[in-house]
Amino acid sequence: MSGRGAGAAPPLPPDRCTAVRAGSALVLAPHHDDEVLGCGGLLAQLVAAGAAVRVLFLTDGGGGEEDVGDRDAYRARRRAEAAAVAGRMGFAGTDRLAIPDGELALRLDEAAAAIRRALVAIRPELLLVPAPTEASADHRAAFAALHRLLAPLRPEGAEPDALLEAVRGLRILAYEINRPGWPDLLVDVGAEVPLLAEAMALYASQQERRDYWRASLGLRRYRTLTLPPEVEAAEGYRRLALDDFVTRSPAQLARWLGATPEVAEVREGPRISVVVRTRDRPALLAEALGSLAAGAYRRVEVVLVNDGGEPPQPPADYPLPLVRVDLAENRGRAAAAGAGVEQAGGDFVAFLDDDDLAAPEHLATLAGLVGDSGVRVAYTDAAVGIYELEPGSKGLGGGWVCAERRLPYSRDFDPDLLLLDNYIPFNTLLIERALFAEVGPFDQELPFFEDWDFLIRLAARVAFHHHPRVTCEYRHFRGAGHHVLGESPRGRSDFLTMKARVLAKHAALLTPERLARAVDTLRRERVESAEEAAALGREADRLREERADLEDRYHRVHGEADALRRERERLAAETERLYGDERELRAVVADQDAHLGRTYAEIERLGGMIREMEATRAWRAHQWLERRRGRAPGGGKPGEG
Repeated sequence: MSGRGAGAAPPLPPDRCTAVRAGSALVLAPHHDDEVLGCGGLLAQLVAAGAAVRVLFLTDGGGGEEDVGDRDAYRARRRAEAAAVAGRMGFAGTDRLAIPDGELALRLDEAAAAIRRALVAIRPELLLVPAPTEASADHRAAFAALHRLLAPLRPEGAEPDALLEAVRGLRILAYEINRPGWPDLLVDVGAEVPLLAEAMALYASQQERRDYWRASLGLRRYRTLTLPPEVEAAEGYRRLALDDFVTRSPAQLARWLGATPEVAEVREGPRISVVVRTRDRPALLAEALGSLAAGAYRRVEVVLVNDGGEPPQPPADYPLPLVRVDLAENRGRAAAAGAGVEQAGGDFVAFLDDDDLAAPEHLATLAGLVGDSGVRVAYTDAAVGIYELEPGSKGLGGGWVCAERRLPYSRDFDPDLLLLDNYIPFNTLLIERALFAEVGPFDQELPFFEDWDFLIRLAARVAFHHHPRVTCEYRHFRGAGHHVLGESPRGRSDFLTMKARVLAKHAALLTPERLARAVDTLRRERVESAEEAAALGREADRLREERADLEDRYHRVHGEADALRRERERLAAETERLYGDERELRAVVADQDAHLGRTYAEIERLGGMIREMEATRAWRAHQWLERRRGRAPGGGKPGEG
């Protein structure tokens, strides 16, 4: 029900190719040659169309664990090769980091900082990065470094930031080099194959070790299997946007793209009890428990609270310690949460309802936050996943796919705003267990908003530490009736009544000073949002005008092309007519030449006969008699002529 993930069948690649256009592009290449092997065909097309393409090599080219004699000479050779390739391909420039080959995963912060500098300086329209499905550790680390950079960005309500401005509207393509991924875009690069072969020939140091070009060409041939037969080579890409990095943890995004995420187990740190509330939703519960079992943090116990439903049956081989709390009857959300806390044996308590999911990094991230001195409450961010049933599915244990994913809440701790509304999803929190005794139990008079009420009381005693990373998922299932607040919370008749009850309960805390601060914060954010919306509107107007201009130019050029096509057809017809006339004239001339030839032949034949006749004795006797009669040989009288 959580959508496609690890172990699921990969989607079929597209059955057609798509042209990619951009005025500028930045390529994140782990090694010197990855830019050609992975996305060289597309880069050649972009350069041919006038785009400025730059490559950032994330390692130094020294060979890492390869058997290299003189490493400095090898490094210099590879850099010289990369410069030659850049010249042949027409790149606008290249840059490189000093991170040794094979060590990129150990220096992600350094790589992320370099990517940030490049993005801010270049502000590309298109960014290309290796997919997390790659076989090479450096390739996967390149993707991880980009995720580390982009994950904390918060487009909504964020303070001005050079990186955020640089990546607004940025298109990201994940490319494949040495392992097929799950592409949703294919680019026909058959015409570029000869150029890529030349470029890889320039990378002689690599081709001497292994025929990377042949393997790369094989992958491009493989990508044509779903395409028309005239496509001889194609490159596969997965389209991504900033929101994909913001709303998914590294492991979640890797799994979504078809990779098996690398999760290192953590067995040291505070003991955590996770309270899981459930009632008659076994399929959802199985997914929630599975997400905890797949987590990196192992000092965990699960407190499973069955709120009066059919007793759930967790797997017999469930890998985490599990404490069962079976309530005889349905007592509501607050009572179920309180019952779970009472049975919790950990140093800290977290919550995960049966319709939500924890990312593999969730508890490890929170445990790291509370390990800091003085942190008793920490929280991360939760992405909201909107799920819909696939056509023809009844949703019985499956058929749900994620149709939308967003991040409505990501706010640093502000106790004043918390008095007005709750902006902290309960499944993002980790709370020191001793605080529950200090703050008091969940209010069982509240059918919902019990978490908000509890957080207001908790915030009055201790500050919360916020880490702006998505580590869990808050799920809504359209049409399923799973959520306590329904499809439209504000449509509930008691929604505002319960909200008013919480506000009234804590009215004494909302002093005029605190209310003024909260209102000022909301007003400032509203003004900033309005200004940003206005700026986006102006940009949209500019783009609309630019599009209209392009459409005018297109129609004008299209009209000119039609006119040229018609003139070409007229000239072709005229040429064909002239060719026909020429053929007729040539036939007449040939006939006349033949007739003239025959005439000359007849003249020559007759002349020959005359000459033969004149050579005879009879003709000479005839001439003698004519003279004797006083006639000239030509028939005239003597003396005439």
